[in-house]
Amino acid sequence: MSYRAIGIYREPEFSPGKVQADAAILDASLAELAREGVEVEALTPSQFLDRPEIGADLVLAMCQSEAALRRLAEVERAGAVAINSALAIRNCYRDLLAPGLERAGVPTPVGALIRTDERLDQRALGGVDLDQPVFVKRGDLHALGADDVQRAVGRADVEDKLRGLARKGVRRAYVQQEYRGAVVKFYGVSGGSYFTVISSDGELPEIAMRELSEAAHKASAALGLEAWGGDAVINEDCFAIIDFNDWPSFSKVRHDAARAIARRGLSLLARAR
Repeated sequence: MSYRAIGIYREPEFSPGKVQADAAILDASLAELAREGVEVEALTPSQFLDRPEIGADLVLAMCQSEAALRRLAEVERAGAVAINSALAIRNCYRDLLAPGLERAGVPTPVGALIRTDERLDQRALGGVDLDQPVFVKRGDLHALGADDVQRAVGRADVEDKLRGLARKGVRRAYVQQEYRGAVVKFYGVSGGSYFTVISSDGELPEIAMRELSEAAHKASAALGLEAWGGDAVINEDCFAIIDFNDWPSFSKVRHDAARAIARRGLSLLARAR
């Protein structure tokens, strides 16, 4: 049976400094599918929104705008398989990400979603200790600019960072306790297709790799993701996942990731059909 797949590029505004890298992993994944005999086409988000009929069996979706996600959900309801689905992409908006990671039961620093335009209330912060370092992150999307994730110490510093976000029109912030250790990046494709960790401090102990892999796969399942990545902090005897993303650029591992994404897409298609 022949299949048709379309790819949807990420909107430039959601890809600061990574427009070419994000496009490259999508193009590489489509090329792998084409080598397997799949008819492929790449669309910008605006082209995707403007086309009345999509007629695709598989959609490789990097788009993140609300309009594109609504359209993607419609295409899924019509029978297309999506990597990633509209719901999974929305689950990586920061307001849903923290509850999703908590639901997955993976190690993650304590945090709280709060309003940027209201007086800071300790009760809303739960277990977050402002006397210890925290990160103040915009509470909707991932970082789109240099000031969207900032380190702060003390109530006054946190309030200053919140006012800065409010001035930018960001209504909610996620205040996350700092977790000290070595930061690593991880990348994965669900279904056991692919997982790797990139560390600037050399190779990680095998047990740390295994435990991080298990936690990342649990998190991806809870969020509904197929192609994913994130950041974790590892110290001597434990780790915490501090961020999770739908379909990163996979820049350092693009070739292997593209092959895994294509294989996963074909596997999901075979299961669906």
